[in-house]
Amino acid sequence: MRLFTLRRGLPSLGLAILLLLALGPGAALAHERRSVGPYSFLVGFNNEPAMEGQPNGAQLTVTAPDDNNRPVEGLQNSLTATVAYGGGQPKAFPLRAVFGKPGQYVADFIPTRAGSYIFTYTGTVEGQTVNERFESGPGRFNDVDSIAPLQFPEQIPLANDAARTARDAADQAGAAQAAVASARQLAIAGLGVGVFGVLVAVATLGLLFSRTHQVAVSPGPAARPTVETP
Repeated sequence: MRLFTLRRGLPSLGLAILLLLALGPGAALAHERRSVGPYSFLVGFNNEPAMEGQPNGAQLTVTAPDDNNRPVEGLQNSLTATVAYGGGQPKAFPLRAVFGKPGQYVADFIPTRAGSYIFTYTGTVEGQTVNERFESGPGRFNDVDSIAPLQFPEQIPLANDAARTARDAADQAGAAQAAVASARQLAIAGLGVGVFGVLVAVATLGLLFSRTHQVAVSPGPAARPTVETP
């Protein structure tokens, strides 16, 4: 009975193995393979799928296809990895060799936003100069996914989202305070100009009044004496 059950289960086991083999190339699609001179670069996220706010890394595997697909080791000392997001400034992260996987390296970092990332590798590979840019996206390697759809029963903002919201609110409050201060300065300046104008007007009126008073009280020409003739 057990032998029968085992024999009947073998086709299912074989189907599962075939399914895993079929999914194998699909998993490789999450990474981008590129020829760089005599070497092959395989690049993608270290953990797939890549989720925002979760520890991950830029994974790089370098082999020499013409040399029996030889893994190229020691590149943590000759290559530099940088990561960029959304057109922002790239940041450099140290490469480390993955234990037990010759030719594979990871630059550890935590992607804090969902979307497309750019990995750039510069330096040398066995004396050959390298400057290769890899961008996530369709047909290349997977973007970082948002964690919100996986949160249940309620969505909790990531710490970086809360910090970003608080920073934006602080920036808006600062801008509002600056606008109020500017308006206050303009009002004070306007008041000063108004007071100055009033003083000028008063001074002008005083000067006119003084001149008018002087004209009113000044004596006229002396009358000539009348001479009577006999």
